[in-house]
Amino acid sequence: MNGEAVSTNKQEKKQQVDELTNEISASQAVVFSDYSGLTVGEIGDLRKRLSDLGARFKVVKNTLLNIALEKSGLKDGKLAGPTAILTTGDADPFESIKMLVSTFKERDKGEVKFGFFENAFVDSVKIAELAAIPGREVLQARVVSQLSAPISNLAYLLNGTSQRLVVALDQIAKGKGGVSDG
Repeated sequence: MNGEAVSTNKQEKKQQVDELTNEISASQAVVFSDYSGLTVGEIGDLRKRLSDLGARFKVVKNTLLNIALEKSGLKDGKLAGPTAILTTGDADPFESIKMLVSTFKERDKGEVKFGFFENAFVDSVKIAELAAIPGREVLQARVVSQLSAPISNLAYLLNGTSQRLVVALDQIAKGKGGVSDG
């Protein structure tokens, strides 16, 4: 019976590693953090908010994470101590990272260890920089504003030029005995 329990435990761990490997491979961003100091309720709240974005946050044993990282071809960081993993899946990676970092900052608990962004290793400093990048909607609004400004200026310029042309033609017509208003 004891042999069956060990076999089942190994199968469960293999399944967990496979799931982690798939999640890591399917994510643009993967962030590892130390969740020390956060209460169970705070972790649950963070999980819910990240889940609403389409990301996942969960606590996993380092041995399983190390195996999953190796299987994913990402092996630049060293995991030690309590570790939680953020995987972005289909979520906006910037918004997900921003939420994780801001939650740690607001509560003055937890810290980012390191991560991977588009399969490239990023340290905690770079992750903080990624968190500072404005969200997609803000960036889109800036692009639209930048693109529309030259068009608006051109329309104003052309409108002003056409008005001046009409005035000049009117003056010429009046000066040469053309049709007048009076």
